[in-house]
Amino acid sequence: MGADTEAAALELAEVRDLKQTVFALREELERARNDTAEALRQGMSGANAEIAQLQAAIGALRDELQEWPLRRDEASRLAQAANQDEIKQLKASVAALRVALEQAGVEKQSEIAAARAQDHAELAQLQATLRALREQLPAASGKRSK
Repeated sequence: MGADTEAAALELAEVRDLKQTVFALREELERARNDTAEALRQGMSGANAEIAQLQAAIGALRDELQEWPLRRDEASRLAQAANQDEIKQLKASVAALRVALEQAGVEKQSEIAAARAQDHAELAQLQATLRALREQLPAASGKRSK
């Protein structure tokens, strides 16, 4: 019986070691499951955060894309308004220059008319002086010959 008791003790020790091994493996498996679950939770959390960021970016881009035609139309309208203002200013400048040119033409015509009138007056005076000198010439010639 000593051998049987010894064999039974060995078998009990082996069963106890196997139970401890099973217990240790269960704990390790449970830790691995917990670690995997935590890693999965963190991964899902990170993925959810990234999804939220991407959705926000998509929303912002969608809004911007929807506003783009409005901005383009506004920019076009502003450019056309600026062009119209510039055209009005250029037309006003042309009109002012035309008036100034016409006024300068009128002034030049007046100056030319005044110069002609002065020239006619001077010519008339010179002609009168010439007639007077011609009339005096025979009288002066007669005085010389005497």
